[in-house]
Amino acid sequence: MKKADGSTFTGVCQTGEEFTAAACNTKLVGARYFGDAYLAETPPEQRDDYVSPRDGEGHGTHTASTAAGNANVRVTVEGKDFGRISGVAPGAAVAVYKALWKDKGGADSDIVAAINQAVADGVDVINYSAGALLETPLDNPVQQAFRAAAQAGVFVSTSAGNNGPSRSWIDNTAPWTTTVAASTMATPEATVKLGDGRTFVGASVTVDTELGPKPLALSTDVRAASATETAAQLCQDGTLDPAKTAGKVVVCDRGVNTRVSKSAEVARAGGVGMVLVNTSDQDTDGDIHLVPTVHLNGAAATTVRGYAAAPGATVSLEPGGSTGTPYPQIAPFSSRGPSEDNKGALIKPDLAAPGVAVLAAVAPPGNQGHDFDFMSGTSMAAPQVSGLAALYFGVHPKWSPMAVKSALMTTAVDTKTASGGTNTDVYAQGSGEVDPAAMLNPGLVYDSSNRDWLAYEEGLGIDTGTGVAPIEPSDLNYPSLSVDRLLGSRTLTRTLTAVRPGVYRASVKLPGFQAEVKPSTLRFTRTGQTAKVSIKLTRTTAVSDVPVTGSLTWAGSGHVSVRSPIVVTPQSLLAPGRLEGSGSAGSVSYSVTPGTEKLKLTAYAPVVGAPVRGEMSNETGNAQDFVLTVPEGSKAGEFFAVGDDPGDRLYLMVTPLREDGSPAASGQLSEYEHQAHVSLGTLKPGKYAVTVMSAWYEGAPFSSDITFTLRANVVGTDAPATGTFNVSPERPVTKPGVPFPVTGTWSGVDTSAPATAYVGYQDGTGTLVSIHG
Repeated sequence: MKKADGSTFTGVCQTGEEFTAAACNTKLVGARYFGDAYLAETPPEQRDDYVSPRDGEGHGTHTASTAAGNANVRVTVEGKDFGRISGVAPGAAVAVYKALWKDKGGADSDIVAAINQAVADGVDVINYSAGALLETPLDNPVQQAFRAAAQAGVFVSTSAGNNGPSRSWIDNTAPWTTTVAASTMATPEATVKLGDGRTFVGASVTVDTELGPKPLALSTDVRAASATETAAQLCQDGTLDPAKTAGKVVVCDRGVNTRVSKSAEVARAGGVGMVLVNTSDQDTDGDIHLVPTVHLNGAAATTVRGYAAAPGATVSLEPGGSTGTPYPQIAPFSSRGPSEDNKGALIKPDLAAPGVAVLAAVAPPGNQGHDFDFMSGTSMAAPQVSGLAALYFGVHPKWSPMAVKSALMTTAVDTKTASGGTNTDVYAQGSGEVDPAAMLNPGLVYDSSNRDWLAYEEGLGIDTGTGVAPIEPSDLNYPSLSVDRLLGSRTLTRTLTAVRPGVYRASVKLPGFQAEVKPSTLRFTRTGQTAKVSIKLTRTTAVSDVPVTGSLTWAGSGHVSVRSPIVVTPQSLLAPGRLEGSGSAGSVSYSVTPGTEKLKLTAYAPVVGAPVRGEMSNETGNAQDFVLTVPEGSKAGEFFAVGDDPGDRLYLMVTPLREDGSPAASGQLSEYEHQAHVSLGTLKPGKYAVTVMSAWYEGAPFSSDITFTLRANVVGTDAPATGTFNVSPERPVTKPGVPFPVTGTWSGVDTSAPATAYVGYQDGTGTLVSIHG
């Protein structure tokens, strides 16, 4: 088929299990599947998917129809009319490249083969609603295949991941792809009215008429005798007793099994309704449940759960009501930055799009027989951006993928906080939520090419094997600006390309910094004209080691505004965060670059934490939690977990807690090692959850118990020491920006277990010295 740019798409409709060539048409113009690794690893009797392009789960159908589903399609499910829906780019054609398999995911080799074939066939946009728990390195084969796709002119939209709100659990962070966060939109709501008159509003699309009053019961109070308490809380299959459940509205906890499967269990047991409750702060979803259902969050969920435990509890489910929740907000589940693989040089995610309770087509076999359903996730947000990119190529078929990406980012708008204020968290929203009404009038764009991306990788220390010279990563010509560990001042460069001639004037908002843009006024007389600018950022009052966010905006005529987010982490000095040494006596030397003339270094003697024994088994689960109280005067710390068996490998996570025991911030996760360790260069007083995890996951072998030893080496003013530690010089004569040598020396250290010493600096940061035998 001919494309808008004059080239040709040459797809194939590959036949297979329950999929014939007749399934392809003018909308579905190509369909292939890639499963060599999957088929080799999975015996036929264990395959729970079609060995063909056919979608057995519904995830791929949902994303494809969101991006490019036909216009004005009538949606009726279980007799309920949901009106008409359209894909973002209803005029676009769809080609399917199936490389992910139900309950198995996909092998890199299959995914790379699918990407390469899509590029060879001539697609314009690739949607990748998939990812890993941990950030995928830029030199991973899949990410490199996406680089080749972008080099060929293909726009790649990827999901950021569903591991929020913890920091740095984001994936798909390469600069040549567009990383998409999930935002909320208006959701139909209904009301839970308790027998005592209290009312609570939550998400619902299944309460059309009033239900009740009916008896209200906790799922655990109507559980089957064979079911565990935990399984019944979740309303898992077969956990409810029909004799106890019949005629009742059941309270089910969110988690583990799908939300709709919970209502299916309530219906199976004769229940007439469900109140689905979050057990932590999460989004609420309007799913198409099998019984009338209202989904509650926060205090409402806690209150209803408590009321349902009382004898004689009753409830009515009523249509309508409003929580007054502002939108769009970034969904709690949406993965946050910063990206660790990009080392502070890029803001990720790039932008946000609706990803909560998105109604689109699904595959009936995996969705209670429905043709349409609601789904939530960054998987649902990415195809919104894919659709917008397709629309863009319809108008500007010759534009590069990075020009389109720049247009989407610089015209995006801030999302909202839970209180309705402006969200300024760039690690949650990137540049903000895409604005389809503004995206086609960006004024200026920041473009980049394959050579730029290779230079960026080289600047990060990745050997591309191409001989391309490295650049400072923060100088990649990107539509956002990010500097990690800024000492004093830093000058960034960018090149802007005019897509609308005119005069543009720069303004920078960055608290605690002085900003200077040269030139600050740009005059473009023709489309395609470029101009190079420098942006000098000088720290004035910004607090050291605390990220500062702001923006650079180019204002043009006709209300054109080209806005780029900025994040900078200033430092009073530059020094390594952690060093390693060995032996009961020894030393380490390193370099410190000061940002001030006066500097004081303080040595803290080595600490070896008391051993704490732990065990994990199939009976106790794959994780063991400990709570540690860090005393006043503590500065930093290291945490170690080592398995008794040399073959054991562990994960270790350390998470700060609030007074009520809930997470106060994201946890820090170790590598998967025999001796897992987490190092925290700043350790504030308070409570911390320390979690040791095995590599076990549901369905994977876990043949023997794992016993381990956990140690917390908390360094501080009053910490019990082993041996001595000194630093030289303590009060160096310094010149800003000029590095000087530092030596830390220890003796008399007990190295039967890892010991931790510390060099503290006057700005509250420091260097950990990890001492081993």
